[in-house]
Amino acid sequence: MAPGSDVRASARVWYPANLSMDERAVIGPQVNVYSMGLIEVGHDALVSQGAHLCAGSHDSDSPEFQLVAKPIRIGAHAWVAAEAFVGPGANVGEGAVVGARAVVFGELQPWTIYSGNPARVIRPRRREGR
Repeated sequence: MAPGSDVRASARVWYPANLSMDERAVIGPQVNVYSMGLIEVGHDALVSQGAHLCAGSHDSDSPEFQLVAKPIRIGAHAWVAAEAFVGPGANVGEGAVVGARAVVFGELQPWTIYSGNPARVIRPRRREGR
C-alpha cells in the first residue's frame, strides 16, 4: 500500500498480496476484495461501502468448475460507488464512475459515468479543476 492509501477495518481482503493500492486510494467499509487475481487501485480512487471486487470465477464448462482468476484494474481518480460489483477482468478507466449497485465486466472508458446491470454509459464525467 502506498502512502496515504487506506483500507477500512471492516473491509474483507481475501489475499492481501494480490491487492495493490496507489497513493490516497481508499477501500471503504464493508468492501469485499476477492483478490484471487491481482486487483490494482489507482491513486485517488475510491471504492465505496459494500462494493464487491471479484477477481475470480469458475469455468462453467469444466466438470470440476475449475477456478479462473482475472485481474481487475481501477484507474486513478475513479469511483466505484456503494454496493457495485466489479467482476473478473474488469478495467475501470481513469476517472470513471461506477454507480451504486452497478455490475461491471469488461472495459469502462475513462472519465465516463456508468450505472445499471449491466453497467451502461450515462454521460461523460466533467473534469473540473483538471
